[in-house]
Amino acid sequence: MKKLKLQIVASFLIFFIINGIVFAGPIQSHITEPVIFINKNQSNSDFYFVHITDTHVVSKLYDHNEIRKNWLISLLDYISSFDKPPAFVVITGDLVEWGEGFLGALNYYALISCFYKNNTQLYADKYCSIPVYFTPGNHDYYPNRELYNYHLFIDRTHINDNDRYEITYENLSLFFMNSGPNSYAKPSDCTNSLSVGLTNDDIVWLNEKLNNCTTNKKIILMHHPAINIRNDKGELYDVFIHNREKFIKLCENDDVDAVLAGHTHDPRVFDAEEHLYENLPINSSKYPTLFVQSDDCKEGVHYRNISIVHNDIWIEQSQEINLTYFSFLKTDY
Repeated sequence: MKKLKLQIVASFLIFFIINGIVFAGPIQSHITEPVIFINKNQSNSDFYFVHITDTHVVSKLYDHNEIRKNWLISLLDYISSFDKPPAFVVITGDLVEWGEGFLGALNYYALISCFYKNNTQLYADKYCSIPVYFTPGNHDYYPNRELYNYHLFIDRTHINDNDRYEITYENLSLFFMNSGPNSYAKPSDCTNSLSVGLTNDDIVWLNEKLNNCTTNKKIILMHHPAINIRNDKGELYDVFIHNREKFIKLCENDDVDAVLAGHTHDPRVFDAEEHLYENLPINSSKYPTLFVQSDDCKEGVHYRNISIVHNDIWIEQSQEINLTYFSFLKTDY
């Protein structure tokens, strides 16, 4: 009990320190490549946003060269430097390597120093014009299967809604959901990282939101995918468990364009029939719901553009930044 109290007090101290400092700005990169739009004949209402996932940031106490922190700073700097910057950025979980306790608070402190802050909103750029929206991942629960520090440092607004919320931009609605911590139903199979999944309340909430949605385009964001590859036993890898089939059916019945996830550290695009689409970019508006996994920012610097062009949603290729551009990243880590 004393240990828990010390963790809570320490977390609050760090929180108040953070709210009294100026957030670190992005490091200038040497990359000048422009963002690629699918259709060059764009209208003023066309836009794109950037999907990032699995940043796994850790504090300098464990990452002495702050490699993952610098990767994220550089990526945010890169995407903010495009001639036409993204409308916003989404990061779907595993924000830090482990999120709970005093050491988890230090990891979150390193994470949020990558962003700019205005009131309670975090931004990718110093002008606070590119907001960043988050969902938690299983690593954010480690090791206590709680999200105390996630709520303290990232999002206190949606605690009572199980971290569910909706963002509307132009003619697009985005539904952010929490796919839960790891499931220990099969503790002997530590290579298959299943998650607990969605609660019944999550399904009710999503169903109501989709039914009342007034936009034509809908995207759901969460950490764990609902569709993935299968092993030699025919078992799905690295998906969430509870209410998975209800979720898939709901997506298809309500014309959800895409579900964006991470967790697998691989870029894959499936449909509900588990067909893998390898030729990208792909116009999701011409297909049933596409289940998209983007590559991670733990083993490399990856991101994926989602472009809304002429009321179509294009899922672009997952991109990787060549780290040789960043001389400050040349370390012996």
